[in-house]
Amino acid sequence: MNPIPRAGKKGPTADRLREIGVRETARVLSLLSDLLRRLPREHAGWDRICRAASSAPDPDLFFLNLSRWFDSLPGPFLKRVFAREDLLPLIGALLGGSEFIPEQIARRPEIFEFLFLEDGVLRRPGPAALGKEALAAADRCTTEEELKADLRRMKHREVARIAARDLSGVAPLPEVTEDLSRLASAALEGAIRFSRRALDARLGAPVAVGPDGTRLPARFVVMGMGKLGALELNFSSDIDILYLYETDQGGTEGVEPSVSLHEYFVRLGEAITRIVSEATEDGFVFRVDLRLRPEGTRGELANSLRSAEIYYESWGQTWERAALIKARPVAGDLSLGEEFLRSVVPFVYRKYLDFTAIEEIKGMKDRINLAAARSLRSDRDVKLGLGGIREIEFFAQAHQLIYGGREPALRRRGTVETISALSKMGIVTEEERDRLAASYDFLRRLEHRIQAHRERQTHVLPQREEDLSRLARAMRLPDPPALLSALDRHAATVHGIYARLFGGARQEETPGIPGEVQALFLHGRAAEDAPSLLARLGFRDIEAARRNLEVLRDGPPHVRIPQRARHYLDKIGPEILHRVAKSPDPDLALAHVERFLSAIGARTMFYALLYEKPKVIEALVRLFGSSRFLSGFLLRHPELLDTFLRTDLSPLGKSKSDLRAGLSAALTGCEDFEQELDELRRFKNLETLRIGIHDMAGSLSLEEGMFQLSALAEVLLSHALLLAIREVRRRFGVAMEAATGAEAFFCVLGMGKLGSEELSYHSDLDILFLYSGPGESAPEPGRNGGDFRKLSNHEYFAKVAQRLISILTTSTREGIVYRLDTRLRPSGNAGPLVSSLEAFERYHEESAHLWERQALLKCRFVAGDRDFGKRVEQKVRGFIYERPLPPNAAEEIHRLRMRMEQELGREREDRLNLKVGRGGVVDVEFAVQYLQLLHGGSHPAVRARGTLRALYELQRAGIVTLEQYKVLDEGYRFLRSLDVRLRLAHDASIDSFDPQWLEPERLDRYRKDTDGIRKVYLELLGLP
Repeated sequence: MNPIPRAGKKGPTADRLREIGVRETARVLSLLSDLLRRLPREHAGWDRICRAASSAPDPDLFFLNLSRWFDSLPGPFLKRVFAREDLLPLIGALLGGSEFIPEQIARRPEIFEFLFLEDGVLRRPGPAALGKEALAAADRCTTEEELKADLRRMKHREVARIAARDLSGVAPLPEVTEDLSRLASAALEGAIRFSRRALDARLGAPVAVGPDGTRLPARFVVMGMGKLGALELNFSSDIDILYLYETDQGGTEGVEPSVSLHEYFVRLGEAITRIVSEATEDGFVFRVDLRLRPEGTRGELANSLRSAEIYYESWGQTWERAALIKARPVAGDLSLGEEFLRSVVPFVYRKYLDFTAIEEIKGMKDRINLAAARSLRSDRDVKLGLGGIREIEFFAQAHQLIYGGREPALRRRGTVETISALSKMGIVTEEERDRLAASYDFLRRLEHRIQAHRERQTHVLPQREEDLSRLARAMRLPDPPALLSALDRHAATVHGIYARLFGGARQEETPGIPGEVQALFLHGRAAEDAPSLLARLGFRDIEAARRNLEVLRDGPPHVRIPQRARHYLDKIGPEILHRVAKSPDPDLALAHVERFLSAIGARTMFYALLYEKPKVIEALVRLFGSSRFLSGFLLRHPELLDTFLRTDLSPLGKSKSDLRAGLSAALTGCEDFEQELDELRRFKNLETLRIGIHDMAGSLSLEEGMFQLSALAEVLLSHALLLAIREVRRRFGVAMEAATGAEAFFCVLGMGKLGSEELSYHSDLDILFLYSGPGESAPEPGRNGGDFRKLSNHEYFAKVAQRLISILTTSTREGIVYRLDTRLRPSGNAGPLVSSLEAFERYHEESAHLWERQALLKCRFVAGDRDFGKRVEQKVRGFIYERPLPPNAAEEIHRLRMRMEQELGREREDRLNLKVGRGGVVDVEFAVQYLQLLHGGSHPAVRARGTLRALYELQRAGIVTLEQYKVLDEGYRFLRSLDVRLRLAHDASIDSFDPQWLEPERLDRYRKDTDGIRKVYLELLGLP
């Protein structure tokens, strides 16, 4: 940059300002108008001001900040400062390189006085000076608020001093980063001193009890991690710290009641964090990040030395080894910190690395590459971008992790000193060492100039031309092209060396998994842009998604999963999140993933199972994002996953014989009645899960899905009846029929959708109980009749029915099997639970209403004595079809239909009912059933129990036109499919729903189909 000649007596004219580099001369002259009145253009002081501006990175910003200073600071202060040639470069760099720091100085004249009148900017404090100042403040202050204010004043003063020296080029990079780190240590020392005094007064002094009974003050240390530990802080760094105390043996003394050392030091950590990081009217000292502590955000705020050692020895991960490389005691009892560092040396620096550790280091590199690839597609990031600061740091750390166990010379904290040690070992050449060191210096200084401008936590190169010009001049380069060229040159140098690590690794995203997903799995801390990434992936509740993502990334809370399980989770986590983002409801899916991982806990087998079967992840996430109902099975019983997956997602369909065989095998190993009850429920849950997953995948037609659910219910009902009869026989023997002297028969009749084999998820089972005839029970042949008690057959079979109901409906830890509904029995709830065949016949011949005759259309034998059941079916057909319908049958059926619509449907604008609402499922069923009652006597083919089959036969017989058939068939299929979807999604039997649950196209289809169904329904019943 060419020097600007002296101004002579011309002062700041527009031409003069343009020579200096001012872009907006009119604006600057306006800013200086008041100053021009106090200091005429001919005044010699303007020469020094213009020369200071000429050295500024941004002359426009220089004059803007200068006008603020003249408005806020005493005039004599400014005259004295601008009279000194040695201060002009520092003032120019500060006023023209930062908006934030000159503003802080304008608000605090004492900082200006210290820096420029007392020459504070020209010197560095001694290593212990700031610590002494902070301790003195802690001793002097009587309230926490006073200390906060003092520490923040110290911070603003020191940051201004460090920034002025840095921006002007007076201070080399190591001085800048070390001074910022010493400032953080000093603030922590002051916070410890004050907080311990306050806590001692409230809780008592902490005393550690040694193995020999000695009692000494308990020690405490703050460990600096990351850049703080390595003395490499930047202007906007968080400080990564751990709180450690000496031992858990002991407690507080001097105040009652005493508290444990753990409670005391957790309170101390909370106070330190609050003093240093809480935002007040003076800002904060440093943001505090405690996420690198054992177990991260789930772990204790403060840990004893031994608990930390055990954690790292037993559960520490590779990224935590990397984090501890830079660890350094920064405040408190430094000797305790050194003890801790000695104890974790075997964990950090292993003499031998296993395959998993090498793979994890490679994985860390891949994630860094991913971040770099992502930055290339958007902003120029000097930290995370290709060839950025992160690559230099990881290059050094990776070699420390690999070789540090055998080469103590590599156990360094600083990045540049580690690279020098690598050069001495021959891992990098001297030329590569020098180039890496020069690039690190360039990138870190550029990072500081980006951050010092507005004190923002960013590493991204700005895009505006004037910002790039400011940065170029701050870096002693002529213009933006020169800056970008230098940045590209250093980035290419760094990446060329870094890429050799492990012989190179992928720089792009894992195929099929977007970068947004992979970026969320950076270890050590969540991606800084996690909220925006999650929003882009389709999540609505961002805070909940972040909490659930933490479990997917780090494992279940309060569970320390084994290293192998951790390895599998690291591998499958991005794939799971990718699938979650593509699911129908990402928020629901991720919430279910979190619950599932929490349920499986630390069991490595499950993680391995998911890792080895990628297709399972696809099926599982589809289930988690679509069905609360099916997800509930796995969330309550994750062990179902293993059983389910070992059959390779199970066959699409199973016959009743297959189901009976499977259930019999499951029950064979049961040792008692309670186990049998649980096994019935487990079998039902597993089979429902199988059917539901195939249903959701679109692999089952509507009829296949209904049949599978109905067959499952029939098989479970049959086995439950066998158990019920067995239990009743043990006490009451065998029921004998008086008329024949033979054993009496018993059967269960399925009604409603069980009878027609049209069950859906969450369906109740409508059933009737019949026995063959009167009589009484007798002891079982060959059994001791000592406990036998005689019952009439009616009492006997009532107990069987009651036992069956109990077996199926009692809630155990595995849930229930089914809910049962017996209200379709003769006389409904007013009638007996079981009926003899004779009573059943008499009722339907003499007393049954039309709606009961209509209900018998679905009646089917489902359990008990098959021959007896088939005999009942034959009689039922006679009740239905061998008598004429009453002349007002259509009107009576319609009256019942309208009553259901009004009393049960209760539809309104925001609530529809797909079952009993206008044009709903019941419209189709009632229309078909009316025609079956009317024509079934002369057309046996239309007697089919299933609605769709009966409708088809009615059309074949010419009773229903083809057009009417299509309206009812398509509408019924649509409504029942929608019913299945809603039941699976909401984990409930949902007939009534909010129209907003449906997509616009599906809602339009719903309204069109229900209108058509109602029109045909009225036509078929012959009603207007």
